[in-house]
Amino acid sequence: MPVEISEENAGHIVELLSKAYEKKDGILSERENLVENQIPENVESLSVEHALFLFYILSNDHGMKSSRLYKKAKELYGLDSSLFKPASIVRRFSAVSDSDLIKKTGIFLSVRYPKITAKNWFVNSQELLSVYNGDPISLFQSSRNANTLLKSIMKFKGYGPKTGGMLLRAIVGLGFTEVDDIESVLVPVDIHDARISFYTGILRLKDIDVVDIDYRKYIGVVQKTLRDTCKTKGVAWPDVDRALWIIGSKGCVKWRCNDCPLRNDCTMSRSDGLSNSNLEEFLTSLFIQVQDTTIL
Repeated sequence: MPVEISEENAGHIVELLSKAYEKKDGILSERENLVENQIPENVESLSVEHALFLFYILSNDHGMKSSRLYKKAKELYGLDSSLFKPASIVRRFSAVSDSDLIKKTGIFLSVRYPKITAKNWFVNSQELLSVYNGDPISLFQSSRNANTLLKSIMKFKGYGPKTGGMLLRAIVGLGFTEVDDIESVLVPVDIHDARISFYTGILRLKDIDVVDIDYRKYIGVVQKTLRDTCKTKGVAWPDVDRALWIIGSKGCVKWRCNDCPLRNDCTMSRSDGLSNSNLEEFLTSLFIQVQDTTIL
C-alpha cells in the first residue's frame, strides 16, 4: 500500500523542531547524550584523539542504546586509550578474530555482536592507516562536498546511511570540517524517526493504525521527505535530526509527552493517545521492532 506524504505537516514539523531545538524547549535542553557531546576526560576538543574516539564509537552505534555505548566507550578509553589508536591496534592484535581484541572491544562495550565489532575495529584501523595515515581528521577534511565525504566515511566497516550521516553531522557541527552542501545529504533517520513521522501525520497509511505499521519499511521515505522539506523551508536538517534523536531516545520511550515540543501535533501524545489497556502491547511491539532492526 502506498504511503501518503503530507507536505503541509512535514513543513510544520521541521520548522517547529528547528525553533524548539534553538530555544532548548523542554526535553530538547537535555543534550548530554548527543554524539556531539561525547568526549573522554582529559581529551582536547577537536584534537586527533577526539576524532579517533568519534570514529571508533560511531561505527558501533547500532543495536544498543546509544547512551550506554557512549558511557562504556568513555570508560574503555579511560582504561586503555591505545585501543583508539589504529597503529596500536594493528601492532597489538594478530587478526580480526583475535580473542583478546574481541574481549577488549566488543565484549567490554556489551554490543550485540562482539566479533563483528572486533572485526570492524581491526579492519577500520588498517584502512585508516593505509589511506589517511591513521588520522581521521584527514578523512573528515578529504572533501568539501558533503555527499562525497559521506561516501568516503561509508567505505569503513559499520558505517551505513544512519551512522555515516551521524558522523557527518557531528564533525560538521563540531567544526572538524566544513562542507558546502550538507542540505543535499539524506537525513540519517532510523526507526524511531519513522515512527514519529507517522505519529505527527507527516506519513500516513490509509486504514492502518500507526501501532500496526512496520516503521523500518519507511525509513528511506522519511530520509528524503525530511531532507527535501528542510531544504524547501530553509531549515538546517542537522538540528531537526538532533531534535528527533532526543525525542526518540528520551521522550517517546518514557512517555514524556509534556516535555516534548511535538506534544500538540502527536496523535500518540499521552493525553490523547494509547489507552492503558494497549500501552503494554504497543511498547512490546516497538521493542521487538527495534531488536530486529538490521545492523548497517
